[in-house]
Amino acid sequence: MSHYLTRIFEVLFLPPGIFIILLLMTILFVKNLKLLKGLLLLQVLFIYSLTLPVTSHFLFQQLENVPALTQTQIKNNKVDAIILLAGGIKGYQQEYHDPDIGYFTQLRLRYGPWLQKQTGLPIIVTGGIERGGITKAELMAQILKNEYALSGKILVEKQSQNTYENSLYSSKIMASQGWQNYYLVTSAFHMPRALLSFKQHNTCSYGFLSQYDGLSMGGFFARQQCHVEKLSGIA
Repeated sequence: MSHYLTRIFEVLFLPPGIFIILLLMTILFVKNLKLLKGLLLLQVLFIYSLTLPVTSHFLFQQLENVPALTQTQIKNNKVDAIILLAGGIKGYQQEYHDPDIGYFTQLRLRYGPWLQKQTGLPIIVTGGIERGGITKAELMAQILKNEYALSGKILVEKQSQNTYENSLYSSKIMASQGWQNYYLVTSAFHMPRALLSFKQHNTCSYGFLSQYDGLSMGGFFARQQCHVEKLSGIA
């Protein structure tokens, strides 16, 4: 239920929904024609400013503030596991005739195996949202084994519906294995939110990022929606 409420909130109050609501409210409730024109012009200029690459770059810089670890740090840190966060799943991908991982999951999934091969650590894949009869975490585990040929230990956490639950259920797996320290793999723009959630359950974490610079994301509204989500802690 909470998942559907979150999606409804996103549609209404994140771009582009919030812009449409503001425009409609302005048109319906502002009766002074001169004021109406002024407010509409301001809103159009504001929306246009958000479409500029320099604006997106600035906004994502506010989120991408956790530096990646160096090779020296990777070798010297005493870490027990890698926690790999899912970033999306597609219910059907026509060329595969099956569900497929989303864009951000692809980026994180490429980085996780690289880190595992550098360290030899076990991996926890976390993500419980289901599409096409399979959860994010289950699909990630399949790809790690079948496409990246990882032979190390892979643990699947398939209950979580958001970042907070990623941290909650992954921490339970960590505790059951007697592990404390971990590398957290996610996108750079998502790391501040992820670390905030994970440190509520386990303080021994090392942020390790899979993608910098949100400008490489999709279209304008996707970038702005993502930025607002991560600042507000919705996802």
